[in-house]
Amino acid sequence: MSLSETTVDRRSGLLNVIDVIIAPKAAFSRLRVVPTWGWAFLVATLLGIASSLVIEPATLHALDKSLPAQLAANPNIAKLPQAQQAQAIDRTIGAMKTMIRFQWIFVPIALLLVGLFQALALTIANAASRGEGTFGKFFALSETVMVVGSGLASLILALIVVIKGVDSFDSQNAVIASLPSLALLVPGVKGAAAGFLLALNVFNLWATALLAIGATIVGKVKPTAAWAAAIAMLLCTAVFMAYGSAQQG
Repeated sequence: MSLSETTVDRRSGLLNVIDVIIAPKAAFSRLRVVPTWGWAFLVATLLGIASSLVIEPATLHALDKSLPAQLAANPNIAKLPQAQQAQAIDRTIGAMKTMIRFQWIFVPIALLLVGLFQALALTIANAASRGEGTFGKFFALSETVMVVGSGLASLILALIVVIKGVDSFDSQNAVIASLPSLALLVPGVKGAAAGFLLALNVFNLWATALLAIGATIVGKVKPTAAWAAAIAMLLCTAVFMAYGSAQQG
């Protein structure tokens, strides 16, 4: 990952998509002058949608393997007569499958919402350290980093799922666990701890470093504040995934 200097090119949008992976300082130097994000958003969105469609069969298979038993153990369902239990389980599984089949629609919405959240966090860090950045520049930085944290991660996840095969997954966490993460250091971990560690995958860690480094270049944010904000956002993601994993049982 080169951090060599580069001459700013105002036709930078598409170059940033590549350079955020291989020469991030070049991309960040451009963003400081021209905070463009359209190409990065488009690439991350297309990769996310494609991945969502590719892994859909594996996710549906995992749902069929794990969800019926989880729902049967739910106290609100377990107290129902057997016939009603079956109906409640079928309705819930049907609704979940519908959500999974259409989850690709939410990819661009999620990228924009996360971008807004990250831009806000970095703007606060910028103010605290008396940097020179703006909300717009930090939003462009966030969307550019999404090429790695979302786009590249989605691409690799889809490739792994295809290689392993649909039948290899018996839970939704098992699909997510295909990406190398700190969960590999704790074999058999389950529940909230599993979700937390799965969030600390190689792409999220990479994106966190890029956000911190990018903030120091794009907005002249002091390194301590930039890293603190980036790590805090990573931990928020980990807590969110921990909660989701705990709800899955």
